[in-house]
Amino acid sequence: MKKNIILLFIVTSFAASAQILKPAKWTFTPSKTSAKVGETIDLVFSAKIDDNWYMYSSQLKVEGPLPTTANFTKNDSYIIVGKLTPVKPKEKYDEIWGGKVQYFEHEAKFIQKIKITKANPVIEGKIECQTCTIKEGKCVPNKDKFKFDVKTI
Repeated sequence: MKKNIILLFIVTSFAASAQILKPAKWTFTPSKTSAKVGETIDLVFSAKIDDNWYMYSSQLKVEGPLPTTANFTKNDSYIIVGKLTPVKPKEKYDEIWGGKVQYFEHEAKFIQKIKITKANPVIEGKIECQTCTIKEGKCVPNKDKFKFDVKTI
């Protein structure tokens, strides 16, 4: 009985430590759910960030931290226009990286413009970001799949 309790404790402890930290929860929304072929629309990437965590922006002025990136699965139903653009990030001087960094707390928002080139485009891929704790400075990379549903009219 005692061995079973110890074994259960070890398995539970291992399972708890093996959980993946996900301090950012993403939603993906197109600016329009229907568009014409040839039209340019915005794809909105939004994240809710857990308390006491922050996320690096897509535009960093220093090397070191991982910027937020959107990696699209290539196909010929759309064209990416410009870069992934952060919406109102904060900025601070970071001693570790030796320069100013842009980041988000609580919520993050990014816009990617695309031009629709074929009917009913397939728009999907992965968004990658780095989130860090405010007090301890512990950082974790995150990857999430995204898909935008846009119908053509």
